[in-house]
Amino acid sequence: MTLDEVITRFHISALQTDESRVIARQLVKSSAVLMPLIEQNGQAALLFCKRAAYLKHHPSQLCFPGGKAEPQDTNLVMTALRETQEELGISAKNITPLGTLGIHATLTGFTILPVVAKLAPNTQWHTESLEVESAFTIPIAQLSKESNWYTYELQLAGSHRQLPGFITPHGLLWGATASLVKNFIQLIKTA
Repeated sequence: MTLDEVITRFHISALQTDESRVIARQLVKSSAVLMPLIEQNGQAALLFCKRAAYLKHHPSQLCFPGGKAEPQDTNLVMTALRETQEELGISAKNITPLGTLGIHATLTGFTILPVVAKLAPNTQWHTESLEVESAFTIPIAQLSKESNWYTYELQLAGSHRQLPGFITPHGLLWGATASLVKNFIQLIKTA
């Protein structure tokens, strides 16, 4: 699927009310992530990060660039843009926000606003941030194949959970990030 096809499908499917796109900044654990779409070899891909192993929270986990809202952020889209600049060195001028997915509540008490965005052609990024060990892309075509996904069982907060997971050369994509990817893929598939 080309980047233009993915964007068109997202726009067709993401016709949500403005209410689902906004979250109060004063929520204690409100956060945002950028779901960066990029075209590589004529195909759409998503850009992911691998968090540094020494971090206290979510060490070595695969994620999208993003984080908690800060007082200087005028909204959560700005949070996603700021965090992407801090973590990967991608300037806001190279990012075109396309819209948002519904707010995602995590098992750890955070709310995440996923901001879907297109990166400008030839956008460069780095992993010189203290939070990011590496950055990599996965083609949408691979993420869209149900046979590439597995169900993982774990005990969390005294409850038995089944979570989707996608194996990458950089580790297991699971948890909130996997859920966001699955939601996005479902959205563009139904368009």
